[in-house]
Amino acid sequence: MKVAGGRHGIPTLLTLLTTLLRAAVVRLNAIVGCGVIGLVPIAQAGPATGYIERYVFVPSAVSPIVTLIDTDTDQISGTLQLEYVPGQVEVSRELTKLIATEGRSAMTVLGVFGGPPNQIALPNAAQRLVLGARGRVVAAIDPTAGAIALVDLVSERVTASITGLPPLRDVIFGNDDSTIYVVAKGGGGIGVIDAVTGRQLRQIVAGAPPGTDIGTLTRLPGDRRLLLQPQGGGSIDVLDLGLERTIDRIDVTVGAGPAVPSGTGTVLMIPDGLRQTLVVRSEHFPAPVTLRGAAGVTGTYSAWLDSVGFVASAARRQLLVYDLDRPALAKEITLPGVPVRGAVTVDSRKLYLPLSDPPKLLVVDGKTQQVVATIDLPSQPLVAIVAGGWGVCH
Repeated sequence: MKVAGGRHGIPTLLTLLTTLLRAAVVRLNAIVGCGVIGLVPIAQAGPATGYIERYVFVPSAVSPIVTLIDTDTDQISGTLQLEYVPGQVEVSRELTKLIATEGRSAMTVLGVFGGPPNQIALPNAAQRLVLGARGRVVAAIDPTAGAIALVDLVSERVTASITGLPPLRDVIFGNDDSTIYVVAKGGGGIGVIDAVTGRQLRQIVAGAPPGTDIGTLTRLPGDRRLLLQPQGGGSIDVLDLGLERTIDRIDVTVGAGPAVPSGTGTVLMIPDGLRQTLVVRSEHFPAPVTLRGAAGVTGTYSAWLDSVGFVASAARRQLLVYDLDRPALAKEITLPGVPVRGAVTVDSRKLYLPLSDPPKLLVVDGKTQQVVATIDLPSQPLVAIVAGGWGVCH
């Protein structure tokens, strides 16, 4: 990831042009989506009609329902009914399907705007779901057993069963979904698996020091690079998937992370709950900038075309707002509840942040950095999901 270049003193005219360009691109994003996949029109919608990107999905943590929020009106437009309380939910933008599991050897695929749910039996427990970058395949993973079931979401059937792997730390698809990258507990390398056949292809030797336990794989938006983040935080290696070798190292203090790339991948935000800081690395600045942060971080987000950053803290019940152009801490918003993981809309205009105790959904405008709506939810939220949200193109 580039961290050099740019200027600290930005002329007023350039700032104005940047603002106008952002507004134009946000508008274009609202029309055409995130670029890789176009908008998916809904012929027959259950709760409402429109495009799947128009809705925020909020599964309940205690009830078998998923609440749909219309981002045009910021009101509840309907609910989807499941047969169990989900442990995890994903949404495919391209196929307009919701995928859910309660952690057992089965998963549910449900057409968001019509059709009965399809229960798919799996060869292993689905303790975790990982959706492919193109939203057409999902990996159902049992990390402890070292087992992965690959499910084609078009045909809604299991296409491959991968077993015999060591206990897994993380699993991620490549950008074209043809390969899967896995890291095992205690391992410093990355396994490469064919996502069609399930065959183990090779092992990539990471450039981390011997004994490094890689804990998290993070795909940078729009290119072929992965961030290799050690378990428990620390210095991050940048892996080039084409070359299959590390090309850079980002020095981070032990305990910091995980690092979160912005929607365009030009900014990297690294929260450190122990030191209560946020490190911002940008292609527009020659050196990283350390800002005041918070403990108990539950989510780090970028919005308004990566000019604004949000960090939600459960420990402080606050949403910290950052100006990523400067960069600087801009303001702090007191939250009327404990934040859980939220999502940013496709056009990067709004953050939808779920709260528990009491159950609410806050709508934060990226441009004004203000809470513009508060939506009462029927039960405690598990998460908020936007299909193909900013920085999540699937």
